[in-house]
Amino acid sequence: MYLNGAEDFADFELIDSGDDYRLERWGAFVLARPDPQVIWKRSEPDELWAKADAIFQDDTWRMRTELPEHWDLKFKDMILRARPMNFKHTGIFPEQAANWSLMSDKFTGIAQPRVLNLFAYTGASSVWLTKRGGFVTHVDASRPAIGWAKENQEINGLTADSIRWMLEDAAIFVHKEVKRGAQYEGIIMDPPAFGHGPTGKIWKFNEQMPKLLDNCVKLLSPDARFLIINAYATNTSELAIQNLLEDAIRGRAGTIEAGQLCLRQRSGRQLSTGIFARWIAK
Repeated sequence: MYLNGAEDFADFELIDSGDDYRLERWGAFVLARPDPQVIWKRSEPDELWAKADAIFQDDTWRMRTELPEHWDLKFKDMILRARPMNFKHTGIFPEQAANWSLMSDKFTGIAQPRVLNLFAYTGASSVWLTKRGGFVTHVDASRPAIGWAKENQEINGLTADSIRWMLEDAAIFVHKEVKRGAQYEGIIMDPPAFGHGPTGKIWKFNEQMPKLLDNCVKLLSPDARFLIINAYATNTSELAIQNLLEDAIRGRAGTIEAGQLCLRQRSGRQLSTGIFARWIAK
């Protein structure tokens, strides 16, 4: 399965890809960013690539146009703050729009669904669901990432207490929530292949993901609507995550889907940016 929800993201466009790079429009600015999986040829002429406002090269942004420290993009009624980071990212993953739309659609009929957002980074999912009446527990081990997510909360006109912020290791937090008997109507997570918690605890996807997922299933309420796993830069396949989710969710009615999160460029060619597996209640 290939998911592409970014076609509804008017402020973002994958213009072209090829020769180890992507050419993307982020609002008013066009950026060229490296992507090691892009081993094919470019579709658009070199003259178009040469007009990029900035290119990430040799671990730094080389600017043709002086970029601001940050600027804001809009997805439907949600505003997201973009920044050119020193590790090539902008803090926004447009391919996740496919998940945003699905999650809000599945919450029809629940007054204030409780959502757990793990490895939540700059909080697009947290803001999107809060704007639709959900109460989100946002968990991330990075203080700067939570600060950025709070900026997204503020520029969307949400109150400071509209999201529950947790600066904590995701696996440790979930274990505590199981002990507390917490329940959620939806869980979404974007676990990295490798990382460190705020106390230095090491996260390795293949070693710790099975236990984390088992605990997450224990947190699903009787009226739970989804559990979504996204994965980037990992050697795990979507089939492996699907199999893991099938084992963990066994006994609950619903469907399991797995596949790739994609972006479509002007020529129609698709670029896979990550993998996903998700359980959706009937």
